[in-house]
Amino acid sequence: MKLNDGLIAALLTVFALALLAHVADFPDMPGQAFGPSLLPSLVAVGLILCSIALAVGALRASPRHPLVEWDGWVKQPRKVLALLAVIGAVAFYIAFSETLGFLIAAPLVLLVVLRACGTGWLAAIPLAAIVPLGIHYIFYTLLKVALPWGLLTEFAW
Repeated sequence: MKLNDGLIAALLTVFALALLAHVADFPDMPGQAFGPSLLPSLVAVGLILCSIALAVGALRASPRHPLVEWDGWVKQPRKVLALLAVIGAVAFYIAFSETLGFLIAAPLVLLVVLRACGTGWLAAIPLAAIVPLGIHYIFYTLLKVALPWGLLTEFAW
């Protein structure tokens, strides 16, 4: 799928304006000329400048391109299903990771995504069981990221 540069510019502008509106409520730092809103505001201004450049390029483009061009994969149900499975898996993780915990939700999500992408059961099940343990070790133990324990809270280490 290809998006027209003008459409991307419009989406970036909307995102940048939403970012500016959000960081406007950040509190000032006492005794400093700038606060925590400075960096996100600079990023938002940069995005707006990039949006302007993209929009100008889109207006100058010849020939004009449609807003959206669909690639051939969109006509293949298996690939569309894989895309929907990934989106659904991420939504499931967001909705249930606190309740279930990382060590339960992540293997379920990974198993669904692997199967939707065509991985056989023989490879998908061990991968879904082992990879989240490795990710948990790296993030929870080494990087000290507080991953949710959910149902396994009483077994947390």
